[in-house]
Formats: sequence, C-alpha cells, structure tokens
Amino acid sequence: MSYNLNSGYGARAASSIPFAGCGKNFFVGDSSTANLNMLQQIFGYDPDGDLRFHSTIDSAINECTASAGDKIYVMPGHTEALSDAVSLNLDIAGISIIGLGSGNLRPTITIDTATDATIPVTAVDITISNLIFTANFADIVSVFTLAAAQNFTLDNCFFKSTASAMNFLYIVDTDATTGRANGLTIKNCKWIEPDIATLSMVKLDGDMTNITIHNNYVDIGVNNNKAALMAIATIKSVFSLQMTDNLVYRLNTDTATGAILLSTDQADNSGIVARNIVQHADTFAELLITASSGLGTFENYASGVAGASGYILPAVDS
Repeated sequence: MSYNLNSGYGARAASSIPFAGCGKNFFVGDSSTANLNMLQQIFGYDPDGDLRFHSTIDSAINECTASAGDKIYVMPGHTEALSDAVSLNLDIAGISIIGLGSGNLRPTITIDTATDATIPVTAVDITISNLIFTANFADIVSVFTLAAAQNFTLDNCFFKSTASAMNFLYIVDTDATTGRANGLTIKNCKWIEPDIATLSMVKLDGDMTNITIHNNYVDIGVNNNKAALMAIATIKSVFSLQMTDNLVYRLNTDTATGAILLSTDQADNSGIVARNIVQHADTFAELLITASSGLGTFENYASGVAGASGYILPAVDS
C-alpha cells in the first residue's frame, strides 16, 4: 500500500504534526520503528529537497536551518549508541528534539565505551525533551558538554545507568568561558543512578546567569560532600539562579564542606533556592548549600533521619 501527504491516512498523519511556525519538521526512526515503510513514504523529501525522515538524530540535525525553529521528532522505541564525542553534535541553533512515546518506549540514547564520550552542544537555543539517556560505561564525565550553548534546555528527560557499575558523573558540564551557558534550564527530569562515583547534575565551570533547575527528581549514590544539583568551580559564580521544587534522595553522611544541593566558594552568587525537598543521612551538621553563598533560601525541607519528616533548612529567619 502506498501512502502520501495528500490523501487518506497519510494526509491525516501528516496533519496531526503540530504546526512548527516558520520551521520544518523532521523525523527519526531506526530499522525497528513500527510502520517504518509508511513513515518513510509520508515523510520523504520536501519541495526544497531536504530529506525529512532519517535513521539518526545527527543526520536530521544536519538538514536543519539555524534559528528557523525546526523540530525533530524521534519515533517511539528508537535507539542510538554513542561511543565518542562526535557522533551526535548539537550544532544547529534553535532546534527542538522531541521524543515520542512514554515509559520505556521513549527514544533511548546509550553512551558507552569511553569516559569522554559525550554529546557536545555548540549552538544556542536548543531544546531536548522526552528522551532517555543511559550510561553503559563507568564514570562517563557528562551526558552533555556545553560550549557556546546559551538557553540549552532539557525537559522531561530520564537519565539512568544499565548497571550499578555504570554511571554519569554529571548530566551537564559547561565550559569555563563566562556566559556561554547562560539560560541553561533543566526541568521535569529524572536522574536515578546508584553508583557512588556519581557527582552532580550540573558542573558550572564559569560565571553563568539565569540558570534554572526546576521540578527534577534526583536519586543518586552516596558521595559525601558532593552537591547533588550543582557544583560551581573555584572562584566562579552563578547569578539569577532559580533552583526550585526539586526532590533529592542522596544518603550522604557528611555535607559540612560540600553541601547537599549546591557547592560554591564565592559569596556573590545571586538567585533563589526554594521549595526543595531532600532526604540525606547527615545527622551532625547538614548543609543545604555552602555557607555565605549569597543565595536566598525559602521553604526548603530536609531530613537526615529515615522515616522522619523533614524540617526547614537553613533555619527560618527571625
């Protein structure tokens, strides 16, 4: 049976894709994609000669136009394995990569083989949503490595490992140049990883502003004095931070120097840390964020005792 964009099921399928504004829609599916032949017929070449259906995300990215609002839809069940830092390069500005499907049917990218295997982000205004990222090697430094990547957004993604000896150290690692990761947003994501070498969701290597870490669930292995959500490099700061409504489960028994959520050695940070809920295991001198950070804290609850309700940390101002 033949399918096309102009009649029958093909027309109905094509019309169901959300309007992309001035941008184009591209599609990605591997050989195991359900109804692959149908999709390839419906989404062939467009009038400009651009192939719309691809077997890899990187191939689809290469067809996109910078800052045009192009969207890449990744089919349910699609899988890719990355073993280096070049196979998938987010290098076209303004694109959105959207995974289709729910649960384990969400597209899955597995990173393996080397600790420096990563996804470089070298363009601005990129959004990734509804994908699974899996560590299949020990101590992979970071899922994403940011260069000139302002306004990079992760939304509703799941980060996990294939086994207890496999892990990501960080989800996002910025570079040290001031401002190149401004606008970074991680929201509605889950990171579940038991390995004790795991470090922090974000490694901030330079001065950055307008950073949002919102509504994430983080459940990672014990690693004392390693902050679960953000580790800021020495003599660097974060400005206009919005770290809100996150759930963190990390049973560190010592947080006195590295804190629970965020670590910094500077006092000029700015922003709000609010409504975060943390289960830890430090019953002596628990610290939500390192002292004298400059950040405002409101209604954060934490407990170092299993089964006990958390209390406000830091203490309420009088």
